[in-house]
Amino acid sequence: MSTTLKQKMKIVLKSLHNLQSSARRLSYMVADSNASQLSERNAKKHQRKRLIEKKVDYYSEFCPTPLSLRQFLDFAQKHGDEKQSYLWLRQEVPTRLANMIKEMNRLPASLRKMPSAREVMGWYEKSFEEVISFENLQADENNLERFGSIMKDILKRHKDTVETMAYGVMEWKDEYNDTERYQEKLQYFLNRFYTSRIGIRILINQHILLFNDNEYLQNNQGHNELQGAIDPDCVVADVVENAYTDAKFLCEQYYLNSPDMHLNVHNACDNEEVSIIYARSHLYHVCFELFKNAMRATMELHQNDLEVPAIDVCITKGKTDCGIRISDRGGGASREVTSRWFEYLYSTAPRPPRSQDARITPLAGYGYGLPLSRLYARYLGGDLQLQSMEGYGTEAFIYLMSLSNAAVEAIPTYNSATREKYDRAILHDDWVIPKGGNGKKHKSNTQKKKH
Repeated sequence: MSTTLKQKMKIVLKSLHNLQSSARRLSYMVADSNASQLSERNAKKHQRKRLIEKKVDYYSEFCPTPLSLRQFLDFAQKHGDEKQSYLWLRQEVPTRLANMIKEMNRLPASLRKMPSAREVMGWYEKSFEEVISFENLQADENNLERFGSIMKDILKRHKDTVETMAYGVMEWKDEYNDTERYQEKLQYFLNRFYTSRIGIRILINQHILLFNDNEYLQNNQGHNELQGAIDPDCVVADVVENAYTDAKFLCEQYYLNSPDMHLNVHNACDNEEVSIIYARSHLYHVCFELFKNAMRATMELHQNDLEVPAIDVCITKGKTDCGIRISDRGGGASREVTSRWFEYLYSTAPRPPRSQDARITPLAGYGYGLPLSRLYARYLGGDLQLQSMEGYGTEAFIYLMSLSNAAVEAIPTYNSATREKYDRAILHDDWVIPKGGNGKKHKSNTQKKKH
């Protein structure tokens, strides 16, 4: 091989070596750059998370402001405008969200780790972050439009909160064996959590319905007398009959028959029909749930009878209370069973799959129907009580406030008393009560060591 050729080959090899070295240096630089960008993104993400946590701490120091039905109605009918609603909601909504976020963080760590529970917590944090982005923005046309859009997004995001949280608790109970000792605290939390959700949704719904006229008129054809979600002349018998008709339709689909309804109305204040200022959708929800339960119990007890006993309904109105009594002859239940009717996840029906459409669930569900119905009744100063006679039937009593200025939101707030409730050690029973329900006393050892 000639000297010239050898020299050329050396030059080529050297060039290749230099190229390889450059490529390695470039790859190291790219890797370092990527690592730096990733680290920077993580740092920003952590910084953003810390900022949100500080904001949650700040807003949770405020106490939510409860409104009465009269205030809801006056704002809608008289002096309310979109700017006022915006300025109030941008403070009130994050306050209520922050109170619940702080409370969720008090749940057992094993429950917070469940996928469904994490999903719900993520929704609350996301919604909180979106609303506080408006805390220093003026109420101009552009911001009002964006705020209305964000409110709609929040409603959509949280529409499955009840079901998703229920599955989080189910996942937790299926995976861990010691969840029963948290039952009292879990009941306490879910009552407050779902009550807060009812309040937040009605605030946001009022804003959307009042200040998005096209959507409001479209969704309320035939009910244009509504002021947002509030009906200033809610005829109670009409809502009861609508709830009965819808429950009857489901009952006949499943059992091919249904009980009739006997309705009696008594107005002690005047001779007119019983009407109050109320959130029509809330009253419908409670009545529909009670009719479903009454029909299911009646049909299962009398499934071989040609005629089934009717459901008796009585509506009354006094100076203070408006009452609805729904009586069935579905066989009732023992006190041991009825004491659990308001426990979350307690149901005598098989658990439906998560994806199942609630509209076709056969008169039963996740065991949330009665607890949620009582929260809807209590949210505006009313109540729901059940009395059952085993072997005969059950009576449900719905109590509502007759006066709109007395129907005030009952909403939870996170404070030192709440923290004490969650931190308190689980107490043992301080009564010696025989268990088993067979009337036999358990043998007691008087020398047994006390705990």
